[in-house]
Amino acid sequence: MDVPSKLRSILDPFIDDLRARETISGIGLFGSWSRGDAAPSSDVDLLIVESKDFDYEYVERVEVNNCLVDLNYVPKRWVTHRVPPEIDQKIYETKVIFDRDGSLTKAKNLMLKVYWRPERVEIRTEAHLIEADTYIGRARMAFNRGDYQSTKFNSILGFCSLMKILTEIGKKPILSSFFIRNLESASKNLNMHSLYENYVKLMGLADLSKADVKVMLNMLSSVWRSIMDFTAINFSFTKSFHPKVSAKLNYYRHENFLKGLIARLMDLTEEAHIESAHYMFHVLADAITHYAFLLSAVEGVRFDYATTMKHISESKSSPAEIYHGAVNILNIKDVSKGEAEETLKSVTEAALNIRRKRKDLISQFIG
Repeated sequence: MDVPSKLRSILDPFIDDLRARETISGIGLFGSWSRGDAAPSSDVDLLIVESKDFDYEYVERVEVNNCLVDLNYVPKRWVTHRVPPEIDQKIYETKVIFDRDGSLTKAKNLMLKVYWRPERVEIRTEAHLIEADTYIGRARMAFNRGDYQSTKFNSILGFCSLMKILTEIGKKPILSSFFIRNLESASKNLNMHSLYENYVKLMGLADLSKADVKVMLNMLSSVWRSIMDFTAINFSFTKSFHPKVSAKLNYYRHENFLKGLIARLMDLTEEAHIESAHYMFHVLADAITHYAFLLSAVEGVRFDYATTMKHISESKSSPAEIYHGAVNILNIKDVSKGEAEETLKSVTEAALNIRRKRKDLISQFIG
């Protein structure tokens, strides 16, 4: 079993249990423990290849002998047929632990050959560009509806997707804990450092002190617990949701997720507080979006991703501390029409710039 020795005594019995399940055809270790850059607060990421009939990726968190383990389930056909670009990095990093029929090993070996080929990088970066366009479209709709907080919120998410393109072409892994570090290095190598500077400025990261981030972390814990409480009370509504949405809400609502998140962010704040703030923004952004989806179901209204923040702010069911804490952590508390317009313009220009240069950059730095 290709697992770091310090994990074996913890994981062996758990892995044996997983191997015994007939629906599981493969197990791989990926993430920080696979790369060799794990911190004491890092959780363990396992890729679980399952032969059940589903067409999405979902995550469950379990605690094994005081070790937090994320089980990332993917359908077997994603491994045996066409690997979707969103799991390229997981497959590339995977240390195969169990492989019932050799399909995971075959996918791993194939990914080692193609991961840095220009054609594969183009596929991954095209996916990021589509994601960016989606967020920018939402930001534009939010602006037209007078929701300037959601305009900035969606603009930042769109800008992040664009920055993933630079990170990919700069041959750096996309990491939650060290996104900013790898992006800065990649953008310098690509002679596109001004885009990195614009992104950091838009998020307000440059002006944050370590003390500021610690305040944000305390606020995050309070907001998250309120989300957990609301989700627990109303979880029955998720029966009608797409299983991927239900799984994400279930993942976020458990104490062991918050326990691991706070531990990682505390360590990261001491090591690199700007990275901690960035990580905090994006994990909360995803949680808030799923929370707003649940909130809309509880209130019997149609959910619109474009105006997530407006829905939460106007809700009579949502605890006030969730909205007030979230807008402070997300740095969207007071967003004027002018700021929203300028933010949207900046991100739109960045998208056009990257769209024009993407294939040439791939040819120059990958080809």
